[in-house]
Amino acid sequence: MKNWINLLLLVTVAIFSLWCTGDLMRKNDQATILAGAYDLAHGRLQDPESYYQFDKTYVLYGVCAAIFKLQNLFSCEMSPIDAANRGLALVFWSALTILVVRFRTAISAVDLLCIITAPAILLNTMYVNSTVLSSAFLILSACFILHPVRRGGWLGALLFALAVGSRADVILLLPLLLWLSTPFSQIKTFPAGFSKQWTLIVAGIITLISGRIFCSDGASIDPIFNAKMVAGYVAFGFGAAGLLFSIYAIRLTLHAAKSPTWLEKLYGLAGVAAFLLPVIFFLPQLHAPRYFWRGCEAILLLAISRRLPIWTCRPGYILLTIAACLPMVLGINLSSLHRPQLTLTAPTLFPSGDGYYPMGGYAQFLLNMRNANQHPIDHNQVIWTAMQSAKLEFDNHPVLWSPMFGYFKLAASLQGDVAQLYSFSDLSNRPFYAESRSLMRKDPKTPLSSISDVLHQPSRFISPVLHGVGILQFGDGDLNWGRQTRLLNHLFSGNEYRVVTAPDMIPPNRMIWAFSENAFESAQVDPSTGLYYSNDPKSFSGVGLTFAHTVLPSWMSLGSFQGNSPQPK
Repeated sequence: MKNWINLLLLVTVAIFSLWCTGDLMRKNDQATILAGAYDLAHGRLQDPESYYQFDKTYVLYGVCAAIFKLQNLFSCEMSPIDAANRGLALVFWSALTILVVRFRTAISAVDLLCIITAPAILLNTMYVNSTVLSSAFLILSACFILHPVRRGGWLGALLFALAVGSRADVILLLPLLLWLSTPFSQIKTFPAGFSKQWTLIVAGIITLISGRIFCSDGASIDPIFNAKMVAGYVAFGFGAAGLLFSIYAIRLTLHAAKSPTWLEKLYGLAGVAAFLLPVIFFLPQLHAPRYFWRGCEAILLLAISRRLPIWTCRPGYILLTIAACLPMVLGINLSSLHRPQLTLTAPTLFPSGDGYYPMGGYAQFLLNMRNANQHPIDHNQVIWTAMQSAKLEFDNHPVLWSPMFGYFKLAASLQGDVAQLYSFSDLSNRPFYAESRSLMRKDPKTPLSSISDVLHQPSRFISPVLHGVGILQFGDGDLNWGRQTRLLNHLFSGNEYRVVTAPDMIPPNRMIWAFSENAFESAQVDPSTGLYYSNDPKSFSGVGLTFAHTVLPSWMSLGSFQGNSPQPK
């Protein structure tokens, strides 16, 4: 009965996730990977260093290129983005199904439920990213490495190598795989009895080093730590799997402490360290909830290994089941930090390196992601939709580098061109393209001071514009957009904002400014731009006003994370 419950649970979630998967554009890195894979499939690969982490994800580029080749071979009419998204999602869910069938009596239904409903996994299987493919290969590798029958060592090592080549940080799970595949009783056979372990180590290290052959100057670690951010990502990224991870860590520690000899205690503590490593490693650089995916894999590997006795705490199973199921349908509306509200349809969204995530209500959010290109979730879909509508001439116009440059690379690749990326200082007064969103916010890689000169250039939109976000051509047009943006960047102190035509279009608890070319009630004039502005709600009924508001609630502002929160109006 347990076997059927696990399989039914997995197939239900997988089918729903695959049905929601389509041509979603979720993040800039995805666009860069798709551009590189499309170039590779069509024999025009550029310098690998121009693509996102090619040295650490080169297998991913190859697999996506193979999907594009198959798409052409079978004359599939879906978009390349749709084909790649669906292809990788299908690979992952198929791999997980194979593992559940192969270890059908090892993993409990509650453990599986916590893992597959963790937002870190569930919300990231729907688009091309390195984690989803590397996880599929890791899962298939574990099917051979951790199976009770001693076979498949070379095949397991090959699949692990493909996992490392898809995303290098899978190597963090190597210590856990080695520990789980090496019972304490086997240690005395070292080194003769460690052939499978040596094969696994060599495969992982060689694959890791091989990336430097393709790309000698890859991306490095990008540290970022904020306690508030970590807490939010744990709650709404790790979810119930985070509780399960803590339970397993405690059980492993207690099991090690009860070992009869100091050598067995040391062996047990080594297992605890190996289990914690994939989570601890990312805490100082937690750019997105997706980084907890590796922690979910650690739970899965430990569960199928049967290293711990079966957990029989019924209240614990009930608590985990509720913690996994409830957020699927119920979310939190936290427009005001002091007035949280439960909601079925409108959970508050928060930013991450992978786009916006919801505070619960994950089933509804999956449905929203299915239609995100028509009804955008965040700026990523807005920028890509605008990019597809713009008539871009990459032969004549370079692109201003920004954190969203990948969308230009993908647009150029799909039309057989190359997007030449430059910093503003290297453009030498040439006409160029840029997307407006990156010029409407402060970013560590593009501070406001570095874009002020850009905003003094004439410009015009060459795409549809949604709330101020679209594709700009600089060197043509007028100075109006630059004037407006200089003023708003100053007023919002670097917080990201959107521009609308009426105040009733603005969500609650946002900072709001009204501005105009002409004087209006309670307005001040900005001497550098000549524009009039006010944040007095009494003046918002004036004629000919345009409004701008922060994207996020005031408690998520840059100032609140730096101890100086602006007050909403």
